[in-house]
Amino acid sequence: MPLKSQVYQLIEDTIRLCSGCPGTELLKKRLEEMKERLDMPLRVAVTGIMKAGKSTFMNALIGDNLVYTGNLETTYTVCWFKYAKEPFITVCFRNGETMEDAYENLARWSVRIYEKENPRINDVKYLIVHYPNEVLKKLEFIDTPGLNSKYGTDAQNTLDFLDIRGSEDTIREASMADAIIYAFSRSMGGFDEELLKAFQQGGFYMSSPINSVGILTKPDVTGIWHIDGNMTPVQAASSVAEGIMKNDNMKRLVYASFPVCAKAVEGFSALLEKDWLVLDHLASIPRDEIIDILFDAESFANSIDSPFMEYGDIEARSRLIDLLGQYGILEICQQLSEGMTRDGIKEILSEKCGIANVRSMLLSHFGNRTFLIKSQFIFNYLKTLSRELRRANRDNNQLMNVCEELDNRIDELMTGVQTLNELRILQYYYNGQLKFLDEDELEDFMQVTGEYGREPEKRLGVSSFVSIHELMVIAKEKTEKWHEKASAFMMQSTYVDAAATIARSYEYIYYYLSALCNE
Repeated sequence: MPLKSQVYQLIEDTIRLCSGCPGTELLKKRLEEMKERLDMPLRVAVTGIMKAGKSTFMNALIGDNLVYTGNLETTYTVCWFKYAKEPFITVCFRNGETMEDAYENLARWSVRIYEKENPRINDVKYLIVHYPNEVLKKLEFIDTPGLNSKYGTDAQNTLDFLDIRGSEDTIREASMADAIIYAFSRSMGGFDEELLKAFQQGGFYMSSPINSVGILTKPDVTGIWHIDGNMTPVQAASSVAEGIMKNDNMKRLVYASFPVCAKAVEGFSALLEKDWLVLDHLASIPRDEIIDILFDAESFANSIDSPFMEYGDIEARSRLIDLLGQYGILEICQQLSEGMTRDGIKEILSEKCGIANVRSMLLSHFGNRTFLIKSQFIFNYLKTLSRELRRANRDNNQLMNVCEELDNRIDELMTGVQTLNELRILQYYYNGQLKFLDEDELEDFMQVTGEYGREPEKRLGVSSFVSIHELMVIAKEKTEKWHEKASAFMMQSTYVDAAATIARSYEYIYYYLSALCNE
């Protein structure tokens, strides 16, 4: 039986056990919530320290300017972005009350400057933003206030929402996110590392590189990139991002770190015809001259000298710098000079700024394991809830029996379902407990555990044009290869366990292909 069917059956069976059993109301309610969660898109929280560029990155990733951004600290509360045919917002208050409001009032509920005219902003727990965007059909995003905000309430909104309390025994009321994107600039410091550890220990039950990635933001303004160099900001920041992943501690916390230059992509969506007139004029001069004009961003934006006034008044130039930054202006001018259309420029910006790469990664690394990530979360959440209920209801034998049955069924699934065994081995690898002998072994491991997709071809590392019989031969050879590795003498127990699990995965692929041949 597929894992999805088994998880549904586990939840349904436990709900039936709760019927007529006193004291199981909370458990039944949480089981119903988890059941609904299984059919929802993967929820990805974007978090990090204040001014790390989270909201700008969110806008660039979604491809629409949904999140309010500005020069001041603006995000007041948690915003959860979900797909809907028509835009509107749901305001969720701390007292449990909810209300719907027009999408146009989003800033009024989420931006600090509106606090005086809307004092109820202090009572908001989080906002649900419903919006017709195709990306949100596959991935829901949770935008959070800065975690070291000078306004304590903002940071606490994030901590409360994600329930980072550092205690295994905590049952969190707002268990919203399945995965996390952590935004940082320049490099990850001690605060960042401690925060990610908190996600592992308290919130995000068993957070790991399977459901956590890092993004290095703002390489165009933090001194990593220079306008007169021969690299894009993302190219210039690649060595910094790679250096972060050489830290063993960070390898155990995030899958990878990706440099992104989100400002230019976000700003592109806000360009007006008057902005394009200035850009077209700039694009008509040689690139070296554009670099000279943009070299000092402050002068380009505010100077009244004739060399600058030729390309627009202060308002027009300041607006371009605010929207695009130096790199965005330079790149768009370059593409315009080469005759590229606006739609073409948008795609090129997304590629060169690293946004397309991150979006692709989310849909593959996270997307290929959506149900596994959800199942892992649900199992650990329910086991923690069961432990809390038993501790608080020791005299309720019926409830104790229901919780014990739930725990046993979860344990059986976690040890008996092959995809969950693969997930367990992945945890070993990312936590540094498992090392492979060479790159070929590691590639086999990543392929068969679904890093590149769950189709047999992807898991066997071959093209889609290979016949079923050829795939069977490859699966059989891989099975024998890994069975032999599992029998190797004097190898670490985690390696032997991993080799045996990989061999069984190849066996299952072989049996699946055999069944196709016999149909």
